[in-house]
Amino acid sequence: MKSLLRYLLFSVLLAVGQISYAAGLQVTPIVLDIKQTQKSDGLWLTNTSNADMDVQVRVFKWDQNNRTDVLNPTSDFVASPPMIKIQSGNKQFVRLVRVGQAQAQIEQAYRIVVDELPLESAASKGLTFALRYSVPVFIQGMSTSTPALLKWHLEPGTKGNVLLTISNSGTTRAKLSDLKFTSNKGQTLVINQGLFGYALANSTRQWSVSRQSRLFASGGTFHAVMNGKTLQVSVPGFGL
Repeated sequence: MKSLLRYLLFSVLLAVGQISYAAGLQVTPIVLDIKQTQKSDGLWLTNTSNADMDVQVRVFKWDQNNRTDVLNPTSDFVASPPMIKIQSGNKQFVRLVRVGQAQAQIEQAYRIVVDELPLESAASKGLTFALRYSVPVFIQGMSTSTPALLKWHLEPGTKGNVLLTISNSGTTRAKLSDLKFTSNKGQTLVINQGLFGYALANSTRQWSVSRQSRLFASGGTFHAVMNGKTLQVSVPGFGL
């Protein structure tokens, strides 16, 4: 299960061995938002390569416990079909059906993990190419939604790194992108370009953001894009 946490974002894995064909699995959409009353939704899987491919689809409940992402198998959703062979140039619709899930007051988060599996012929030749998508799925809560409300905190880590902890007391997630930090002394560090991560509803998430402790020690301002809107947050330092 721990290995799944490495793939919260789309990842491409290349193991030792020569690849004889190009990667060609495409998944759309890249995020699913499901209403409380909605019973099903789905993904389109497209094979754009010149070879047939076997694909596996699994569903996991996504929580943030002990300040980290946790994925656990769930029966709240059923993927149909869960195992697929997609011929070259073809596409397949995978239906995601909600099954007996208790209604929750706040937004619930899941991950649909889609794996391209090596064909038997490729495996026999030592070709171990694998492609994985991890698609976020969010189910609207029953209560009136409140925007993400974040509390930011900096602290030194035990390995000479700097830890950023974000607590979200809102009932919907915060999607954070393009994160940078400007210290109170005027120095700027670009931490991440593109997607940085999510702070799920009513959850706390922690990241290691740098090993430049002195830059963060006096505090400063984080600049980011949250749910598509620019954001600036002043955060106190921790001294050294």
